[in-house]
Amino acid sequence: MEITESMAQVLTNSNSVLNDPAFVQAFLSVAAFPQDPELAWYFKLEETIRHLDDMQASDHVEQLQLYPGMAEMISQRYLGPQYKLEDLNKDCAPGTLGYVYYHHMTENGIPAYNYSAYDSPDDLNYIKIRKMQTHDIWHVITGYNTEILGELALQGFCHGQGPTVYQTLLMTALVLHFATINTKNLGLALEALFEGWQRGSAAHPLWAVRWEEMWHRPLKSIQAEYNILPGQVLQRDRLPNNKIFSLKV
Repeated sequence: MEITESMAQVLTNSNSVLNDPAFVQAFLSVAAFPQDPELAWYFKLEETIRHLDDMQASDHVEQLQLYPGMAEMISQRYLGPQYKLEDLNKDCAPGTLGYVYYHHMTENGIPAYNYSAYDSPDDLNYIKIRKMQTHDIWHVITGYNTEILGELALQGFCHGQGPTVYQTLLMTALVLHFATINTKNLGLALEALFEGWQRGSAAHPLWAVRWEEMWHRPLKSIQAEYNILPGQVLQRDRLPNNKIFSLKV
């Protein structure tokens, strides 16, 4: 099949990531090895498209600042009060956000990092750090696990809350994994992605929520307050036996 003139212009444009071997390698490596416990290719993918994120940055920050409480959170560089996982287990009652979060982290072998040690010289860097810090809290509030299907569903949910370049490419790479490698679960993957997007779109804006001040609240009451509807697609009896991993985005 001949390459059309418009396609050729894109592929020969030095500013296109499609013409960047590092991007292509990182993108395809994520699709081929999404279970990489070191997440090396995820970080490489983010690095290769950083200029695209920067181009979108001002619009993204301005949009987030329109959400109630977000402008104040950004100006404060809010990262929440420090806590220890073991204290959440000891102090929080069963069914609370803190209790469920503790079990999510420990059962998946995910360490609790001290994000206050990270530098956030500008608004965009702060937002990225805050998203990394709360990624596993979003797993808890959505009910999506850290298996590949759960990660894909969570990316759909995040898109429903407002997409970014990196999250769009990550979601696409995970879909490509199911389309080319794990094909028997492609239908389930697309269902999970679509459900996540629907739930994220229906939920109230979550970026400015100060989760760390809600550890003692029942998880179900938080979900009800923010209109986080129940998920149906990734019920445990439908899930394949995927290796569990945590994806920090």
